[in-house]
Amino acid sequence: MNEAYLQLYDYHIWANERLWDHLQSLPEGVFLQEVNLGFTSIAEVFGHLAAAEEVWFARIKEERPPSLAARPFGNMAAARQYLSRLQTEHHEYLASVGDMGKVVTYHNTAGEAFQNSISEILQQVVNHGTYHRGNITTMLRHLGHKGIITDYIAFLRV
Repeated sequence: MNEAYLQLYDYHIWANERLWDHLQSLPEGVFLQEVNLGFTSIAEVFGHLAAAEEVWFARIKEERPPSLAARPFGNMAAARQYLSRLQTEHHEYLASVGDMGKVVTYHNTAGEAFQNSISEILQQVVNHGTYHRGNITTMLRHLGHKGIITDYIAFLRV
């Protein structure tokens, strides 16, 4: 049963890796280049993604979540290393979960309580990543660069 959920998270990791590889092929500086498209840079988007994923996984583990403030990344190598480590930890945790239907209770920053299953939260993490990879593609196009395909169906074809 957990294989389908692990595959979903594997897609999330794969899509991020494809994006990292693509960014690596672009001129130096694109990662930190300023844009005004909801985020100030691609670095800020990845900082937000890292923070959000840490918050959601703390909730899954029923731990107190860290701050949702974007993690500051001064360069692409540091961001990639940080997210790679984070995703490895999260993948290992998900592989150890016995019941993805387990419901956890957590609080938002306003103190409101919510309940969701681990599988629902995992779907949130993956969808959130997909949304922001789309933001990065928009930023790249705005800066005169091509994006890269990170669709789920492309992952399934690999």
